[in-house]
Amino acid sequence: MIEGLYRRGLLGIADTPAVADFVKSQGWKLGVGRFVAGETLEDVLRAVRALHQEGLSSILDLLGEFIDTEAGAEAMTNEVLRTLDTLAQEDTERYMSVKPTQLGLGVSFELALYNARRVAERAAEVGARVCLDMENVPYVDGTLNLLRTLYGEGHHHLSTVLQSYLYRSMGDLEALLTLEPKPAIRIVKGAYRESEAVAFQDKRQVDDNYREMLYRGLEAGAHIGVATHDESIIRETEAFVRGAKAKNYEFQLLYGVKPSLQRALAARGHKVRIYIPYGEDWYGYFSRRLAERPANLAFVLRGLLG
Repeated sequence: MIEGLYRRGLLGIADTPAVADFVKSQGWKLGVGRFVAGETLEDVLRAVRALHQEGLSSILDLLGEFIDTEAGAEAMTNEVLRTLDTLAQEDTERYMSVKPTQLGLGVSFELALYNARRVAERAAEVGARVCLDMENVPYVDGTLNLLRTLYGEGHHHLSTVLQSYLYRSMGDLEALLTLEPKPAIRIVKGAYRESEAVAFQDKRQVDDNYREMLYRGLEAGAHIGVATHDESIIRETEAFVRGAKAKNYEFQLLYGVKPSLQRALAARGHKVRIYIPYGEDWYGYFSRRLAERPANLAFVLRGLLG
C-alpha cells in the first residue's frame, strides 16, 4: 500500500508544469544519464556495443509518446526506420521497442496500423524484431489489435507487453496464447498511474498476478520476457525454469537499474536483455523510473544536493 501511494504521489508531482520544467532544465545534472543512454542514436549504440561485449543483449527504446498529430507520427516513424537501418550495420542483435502512440495511435488506429506496418516490413528486411510496447489503459485495446492484425499478415517477428497491475491482463494473455505461433510476450508490473477501476493498487496483488501470468505463459510455451527487478520473483523464476527445464524465457532489466544483478544473472547462464532508452523526450520515462523505487529518487536527490 505504501509503495503504491509513493508511486502515485510522485507521478502526480511529476505531472505539474513547474516540476517538469525544472527537471527538464537540470536533467543530466540530476542523473538522467544513469537511466537513459543519451539523446542520440550514436549514444545508444555505444551502450549497445558495451553491453554486447559483456554478453548482455539489448532492446532499444526511442523515447517519445502520446504523439497527437499525423506529422508528428510520420516524423517518429521515420526515425524508427532510420534506427532499424542503422542497427542492420551492427554486429549485435537487432531488437527495438516502439510505442504505438509514437506511430499515431492517439490520432487513429488506421494511421498507427499504416506506420506499424511500415516498421514491421522494414524490420523483416533487416532481420530485426520489434516489440509493440504497452502504454496506459486507453491504448491497450489498440495495441493488441495492431499486434493481432500484423501477426495475421505474417509478421511473427513482432512481440508485445502485458502489465500485471491491470485486472484485464490475464485475459489478454490467454487471448494472445491462442495465436500461432505464440508471440513473444514481455511481462511487466506496470508503471503508469491507473485508477482502482482498472488496476490493482496493492503491491501484493500486482506481484501475485505477475507470477500467475508468468507461469501460465511459460507453461503454454510462449517466449516470455521476465521484465522485473524484483529479486524474489527472479529467484522463483529461476527455480521454476530449472524444474520445468524451460528454455523459452529471458530476463529483461532496465538500463542503469541493478547492473550487478544483470551481470549475475548472465553469469548464471540466463539470457539477459537490457532495455535501453534514448532520445530527447526522456522526461516521462525518467519520472516513471523515479516512481518505481525510492532508491532511484534518492540517487537523484544526492546528485541535486552534492
